[in-house]
Amino acid sequence: MRISARAMIVALATALAISGANMAGTPAFANDDPTLAALTKVVPEIVEEARTVPPTEIPDGDVQRPFAAATDADHTLAASVSENEIGIGMPEASGAGSQPLPGLVTYAAKQPSVTFAHQRTGQIARALTVIHGASAPTEYRFPISAPEGSMLEVEEDDGTVLIYNNDFYLAEIDLPWAKDANGNPVPTSYRVEGMTLVQTVDHAGAAYPVVADPALKLQCEWWKAMCRVIFSKKLTNQIYGSWLYAGAAGAVKVADAACDKAKNSKIKLACKVMFAAGIAQYIYKIREAANKKQCFALRMQWPGPIVWGEVRKKSCQSK
Repeated sequence: MRISARAMIVALATALAISGANMAGTPAFANDDPTLAALTKVVPEIVEEARTVPPTEIPDGDVQRPFAAATDADHTLAASVSENEIGIGMPEASGAGSQPLPGLVTYAAKQPSVTFAHQRTGQIARALTVIHGASAPTEYRFPISAPEGSMLEVEEDDGTVLIYNNDFYLAEIDLPWAKDANGNPVPTSYRVEGMTLVQTVDHAGAAYPVVADPALKLQCEWWKAMCRVIFSKKLTNQIYGSWLYAGAAGAVKVADAACDKAKNSKIKLACKVMFAAGIAQYIYKIREAANKKQCFALRMQWPGPIVWGEVRKKSCQSK
């Protein structure tokens, strides 16, 4: 079969256009995105993940919201934990976001020398801050949206931020980090003000760009085969104290009242399994956790569910 010269030229031009748009898996317009360029230089592993790992869609009733649509117009990335949503917002972002990669949405910022990005995978929801120069601020604020009754707390051991709701652990924001263009760590830390996460990045003298990454790690999300239901120290102590003074019935009463307040169906399921099995089999772990000033936790695995008790120091609320 003979192919005309014109057809060959058209085919060649089309092939070149496609290869240019998909070189290294990146759309052609993404090369003009300063945030993507900075992230590629400083954290290429995150860029590769955003390129190759399909972002988890967000359940919204009976439908699934695609990643880009799940990043709201007010620059909040909402991620479902069971039937509840936890969001990490970027109020200093400006204008509509751009999606240069399947798992990445980038934003301009209201202040100069800064841009932002959201990344979403099955494991994490990231709010990336990209600092492009010395004139950029050193403090960045991220409002955290969570069910009513939630609170934030900085864990003393490593600086992670715990998200608790009515005495039950829901999620955490991984330990703070920042890195400059030479791969060197940049001093950074978290503090909380109510339901706002504040990250300080001391970037003076760093090689720009600098990237910092509050990463929201989800607990008991709908897709997980295993999760931990962690009771606060206060609730652990209350259950054990009730056991000492009122026996198993008193411990069940305290735990049942707390579980009723939980805004998470998997937490309520774990409680029901615990009550059905008899709280007595867990009391030794509860006592150990109380005596060590740590937290009692139920670990659940599907299918089943299979539930067993453990003592937790990590992700354990201080109160």
